Amino acid sequence: MSADARILYQVTSVATTAEQAEWMADKVRAAFMARTEKGPTYPIAATGYVVMSREVDKEEGVTVASGVYSYVQRFALEVTTLA
Repeated sequence: MSADARILYQVTSVATTAEQAEWMADKVRAAFMARTEKGPTYPIAATGYVVMSREVDKEEGVTVASGVYSYVQRFALEVTTLA
């Protein structure tokens, strides 16, 4: 079965130190990608679609602007429509 669409989700972790931003990004990645024998630990509901797969699409790492640290991550879901 092939995917009908690719849905992108972006998460930006914002903190007062680089370490905090990286720690939050690690938590987000772990939660998004966590799996058990039965599938994803945390199911994602996309109305009208069945999620076929998920992956990390892009990670930009830590950036700082005006003393505020951020870490941008983008995740991709491969989905197909419900029959």
